[in-house]
Amino acid sequence: MEYPQFLGNTIKFDLFKKPPLKEYALKHKLATSCGYSFENSEYCPCCGLSVSKISLPLSIKILDLAFLGQGVPLFFNQMILVIVIYSLMLACFMVPNIVFNVLGNDCISKDNYAYVLWQQQGCEQNCPLEHEDFNYFTKIFSDCSQICHHYTKVCLRSQMSQLSFINKQAESQQKVIQSSILLCSVIIMKISMVLIREKQKRVEFAIDKELLSPSDFTAILNHLPKNNYDEKELKHALEEYCKQFDPDNNYEVVKVNIAYDISQFIDKGREKLKLEKQLQQSKTKNREKLINQIKEISQLQQIIEYEIENGCYRQTTPIAFITFQTKKQLKSLLEQTKLSYWEAFMIAVKSLIKKKDSKGFYFKGELIYINRAPEPDDVFWENCGVDQNTQLKRKILSWFVILFLLGFSLGILYGLNAFQNSFLQSDNNQFLVTTMVSFSKSLIIALVEGLIYYFITLLANQERHVTKTHQDTSIAQKLSYVQFVNSCLLLMIINIIGAYNPQLKYQPNQLSNLAVQQQGGIADDFLYVSGTNAILIPLSLYFNPLYLLKKIRQLRIEKNKDLDQYQANKLFEGPQVEFYDQYSYLCKTTWLTFFFAPLIPISILFGQVGLVSYYWIEKYLLLRRNSKPPFQSSHLDSEMLYLIDLSPILFATMQFWVDFVFNSSKLCQSLNLASIVLAGLEIIVPTYRIHRMLFKDLNEEEDSVRYEDVYLKLPTDYDRTNPLTQQNAISEFVRNKVKRQTSPLRMQLSQNLGNSRQRKNQALQDLIYKGVCEPKKIRMKILKQKLQLVLKMRRFIRPSMLQEGQKEMNLDGLEKVDSLRSSYQNSPTYLKTPEYNFYSFVHTKPRLRTILRKNETMDINSISSQNQSAYLNTPQYYFGSKKNSSCAQRQNNKRLTQS
Repeated sequence: MEYPQFLGNTIKFDLFKKPPLKEYALKHKLATSCGYSFENSEYCPCCGLSVSKISLPLSIKILDLAFLGQGVPLFFNQMILVIVIYSLMLACFMVPNIVFNVLGNDCISKDNYAYVLWQQQGCEQNCPLEHEDFNYFTKIFSDCSQICHHYTKVCLRSQMSQLSFINKQAESQQKVIQSSILLCSVIIMKISMVLIREKQKRVEFAIDKELLSPSDFTAILNHLPKNNYDEKELKHALEEYCKQFDPDNNYEVVKVNIAYDISQFIDKGREKLKLEKQLQQSKTKNREKLINQIKEISQLQQIIEYEIENGCYRQTTPIAFITFQTKKQLKSLLEQTKLSYWEAFMIAVKSLIKKKDSKGFYFKGELIYINRAPEPDDVFWENCGVDQNTQLKRKILSWFVILFLLGFSLGILYGLNAFQNSFLQSDNNQFLVTTMVSFSKSLIIALVEGLIYYFITLLANQERHVTKTHQDTSIAQKLSYVQFVNSCLLLMIINIIGAYNPQLKYQPNQLSNLAVQQQGGIADDFLYVSGTNAILIPLSLYFNPLYLLKKIRQLRIEKNKDLDQYQANKLFEGPQVEFYDQYSYLCKTTWLTFFFAPLIPISILFGQVGLVSYYWIEKYLLLRRNSKPPFQSSHLDSEMLYLIDLSPILFATMQFWVDFVFNSSKLCQSLNLASIVLAGLEIIVPTYRIHRMLFKDLNEEEDSVRYEDVYLKLPTDYDRTNPLTQQNAISEFVRNKVKRQTSPLRMQLSQNLGNSRQRKNQALQDLIYKGVCEPKKIRMKILKQKLQLVLKMRRFIRPSMLQEGQKEMNLDGLEKVDSLRSSYQNSPTYLKTPEYNFYSFVHTKPRLRTILRKNETMDINSISSQNQSAYLNTPQYYFGSKKNSSCAQRQNNKRLTQS
């Protein structure tokens, strides 16, 4: 048989050839990059993606990046909107306060007569003084005994200190003005947060309005009673709960998909494979023992397999997926069960006294957590049955490692602070030493944050999250919390401890006062940390040492005889895009900026410069250096917005603390309390609820779409990816899809479906295999299966065969299509192999019509491409419309009917 040239090259391609060919590695690099494909493009024999790409300009519009998935446009749009808030705060808060700070005169000049005299001759012999320079000290300290103990820790006039709050620490009127400006700024920020949500919703709607997903109709339920419920009970309880809070509407649960506990089956299967491998290498003495162990495991597996095949397997987990008839029904349920911080706290308190809350959904005495479900291919089905105690232990281990790193950081920072304070009494190079130490603190913080990032991402895989989305969200949230503590709170603690003198009795605010205004104190440290975060972090992305090392290894690829072609291709592949890292930087920078702003207003400018630099560097890396990112839904974007909504609370809290430290007037404290109360409304009335009350839902027309009318158009579903329900669900899906067709070919397929026999659950077997064998072997196995399928489909779909009508397509071909992905679809989304576009291979190559191309579909291909919408690593993912898809489908049906 004669194959197209690109298909023939793929069949001859050896993935494990040594030494590798640089030509293939360069093709793979281009194929996995971001860009639109050329017409009649060459294909990479390794992954089947188009090699010839149109390089996208850096000025490309946000919505034009939608072909990379929802996550990319939403992230960049959120960055732009946050930068707009920075611009508003720069004009409303930073500029007027910097002007008042510079006009202040509460920092001591280095040539102040009293200061110089005390350094040369001592303070106790020369206090008090009649010199007018002595008046500067009396503004800060009440008597000479305090002056003599702390005059070295007073604010010295410099360009940096003149920009900070401490230069007006004794000016009551100017402090009232700053508190008033902050109250207005909090109001502006709260309004801006609501508008950000509206803008993000519009972007999400513009991307998602033409695409259907099972998650549009499905909720994920957690904390269900393990092994103590079934589908009917859960469906009835949920529908009754919906009637309670919305009796006017009829809520209809159309599908309940329970995540069954397959962990025992998987673990036993992997144990059996290891024992079989040991049996091949063992001596005569151990063979009988190994054989008996294998038999015992096989008997246990047979019992589980029998229960699975006969539908009597009832090892349920706390996870279930509930599909509603319309999007509106799902949305109403999520709005009812979405809790504010205060409501979640009150429900936790009520649960301690065994009292139920009217807002929560209770099932068999347990409070059930309800959220919108992630994409079906995003679920780690194997992790659903992991014991909660095991997950808790691993999370505790993660936090133990994090606390150890924070303690390590605290120790180093405290040592540097003690070293810095030892130079305060010295005349020589005092400013230089304290400045260098403050800069060193910021570098230490950046290095520790790098270690924290490494260990959090490393341990996240061991926590056994249920979905990849929840894993990414957990990482992003942990990074935001821990890096904020490391960058802010630890600095404040070590400076306050360093200002302590056991010989004196301090007032509650006196230690903090000294820690803030001394050279190398909190004010200086905050300034350097803000600058380092704004400049060093974005630059480290571009000048990534690991990437530079990778480039050096690429230059020596032909000399490396131990490298095979697969490893060479991975070496040339661009770095992966990690959205949790990007969102954590956005959140951390926003928190740092507004936490520092009352004390160091110029931190707003640093934060804006940092985010603008980060935005353009990340955009450049995405379009020029990184590989095509995996599909990212809107879940991570919305979860990180909840954290950014807390920024006004940090803003107002810091202002309250600063005014308390510097003994501001009661009017200042009243204004600050008003700011805290207004910002703290986020805990009781979250921003998303305010947005929901003020803005009309954009999806009202789409919400009326019924699941039963569109489920055959969905590329995948939860029952078709669940290893235990996958086999029957795919058969049912194909049967229902065939019933809607009228062509002779599909009528014949419908007859063949009735003769299907029960097959072994290949999805479970492949899950076992995946955990034992090397990933590249699995990749090669899948690649060969794909090529075999291409050849079969060429024979099935050839028009001449359809015209003759002599040969019939039996169910084996469809079963090959159905089971092709079993080892593939249960693997993490970000590790999946790119898909071949079989329709293009069998018929014509993709053609570049417009920059946003239309999506071509084929009924048989839609069965084999269940995961296509999940990660978008296909040669031809078009940001098209459902109308275009249905039109193409009608044309295909018409063409087949005519033939």
